[in-house]
Amino acid sequence: MAAAPALKHWRTTLERVEKFVSPLYFTDCNLRGRLFGASCPVAVLSSFLTPERLPYQEAVQRDFRPAQVGDSFGPTW
Repeated sequence: MAAAPALKHWRTTLERVEKFVSPLYFTDCNLRGRLFGASCPVAVLSSFLTPERLPYQEAVQRDFRPAQVGDSFGPTW
């Protein structure tokens, strides 16, 4: 197996990587911008309890109640 090539211009490479994941530079096209995009605070979060999975049409007709910090949403499916 061949050895990995030594980075001749390691500082240039590091600067490029930093910009690729930066929250400040090129956020419209870098990795962070593509993964997370623009964000805004949550205004309202509501939920309802169910012991089983439901089709969407049934779920949207349930009695939703406002969620509070610390509420448990049950097991993951």
